[in-house]
Amino acid sequence: MLDYKQHIHYNTESLSLQEKADLLIAAHAVCSYWWVDKLDCTVSYCRQKIEMPFDEIRGHLTERCHFVVIHRRGFVKPHLEVGFCTMGLISYFLWMQVPIKLKKQFVKNLSVL
Repeated sequence: MLDYKQHIHYNTESLSLQEKADLLIAAHAVCSYWWVDKLDCTVSYCRQKIEMPFDEIRGHLTERCHFVVIHRRGFVKPHLEVGFCTMGLISYFLWMQVPIKLKKQFVKNLSVL
């Protein structure tokens, strides 16, 4: 069983919207895997994986989004998770798995929560 307390969460509150967008672009360029989930609570309370181009999901990034940078440990292959979720009746979730060897370039200006 995974212990989610072992993951390292980084504080992204001080990042501007442009810095978050830049971080997404950089992560997308080097990620090993990425996907988008959609949660439409008028249809279901379960997220559904959907096909959406990166530029389209990136367009959903706003100041209201929950933006995350997390060092995921305890998996077969530890990685840095970079992404966001919109916070609405219909929510979109962007997940990107960045190789852990690139962690320093993504967290250099972030503090640990």
